[in-house]
Amino acid sequence: MSTWVELRLVVPRTQVSRLAQLAVAGGAAGVQEAPPPGEEPRLQQPWDEEAPAPTPTCTLLTWVDPAGAEALQASLGSAAGVPVTAALADEADWDEVWKQHHGPVQVGPLRIAPPWHAEPGDLVIPPGQAFGTGDHPSTRSCLAALVALAPSAKTCLDVGCGSGVLALAATRLGLTARGMDIDPVAVATARDNAGRNGLDVPFSTEPLHTLVGPFDLVVANLYAEVLTALAPQLVRLTGQHLVLAGVLWDRKELVVQALAPLVVDRVEREDDWAHLRLVRP
Repeated sequence: MSTWVELRLVVPRTQVSRLAQLAVAGGAAGVQEAPPPGEEPRLQQPWDEEAPAPTPTCTLLTWVDPAGAEALQASLGSAAGVPVTAALADEADWDEVWKQHHGPVQVGPLRIAPPWHAEPGDLVIPPGQAFGTGDHPSTRSCLAALVALAPSAKTCLDVGCGSGVLALAATRLGLTARGMDIDPVAVATARDNAGRNGLDVPFSTEPLHTLVGPFDLVVANLYAEVLTALAPQLVRLTGQHLVLAGVLWDRKELVVQALAPLVVDRVEREDDWAHLRLVRP
């Protein structure tokens, strides 16, 4: 049985992305966001009208080979300015901790769950190499937009599909959807998830400029820089609605300007993330 060193630190939620990238670059085999000490995970229940407010801080867990643990512990401590604790954890322990912090997410009629929490009717998405299990603010905001806009749309394109969760959710809501991603691993994962859920949704690495549109609803959960670069194709492919997430709040205007003549219909903020809905005038 393999032995890992688990590093644990409590940080402001706004620092998670930067520190996770640092951990992976420093050799971490996995990174997990968990509630701060003494708090339980805040999961949205079917009867909740709004998603639970995120805590301002969270526990960042990362696992690294013992040979690189001391260096990564020092690096994270220096970058975060907080103590970093270290403890040995065997592979079985790691698996259990990892599972405990991946629970179901309810957004309207959609319930996204990992296999170990799945119930009949759930959209089952196991956490893996491709982004998108439903618990990140950007993914949740896109799911909420799908629920709101699905009644007025028939077709959906998921750009940067990751795990495929958004295209699969759109299909569950009655739309004809497809997903695209430049990462072959993401596309393979999305196809696996389609099969796991018994859904016929095409996923591919086909470039956007080769697609024939428009699609009633286009959704893209990508960084601002990527969205800006893809703006001409996103405008061309959007028939009615364009839903964007993954955009840092201070960069939203750059994205909006690049997407003219589409106009902003709705802007929301959660932590440092902006959620944008644009429409064709």
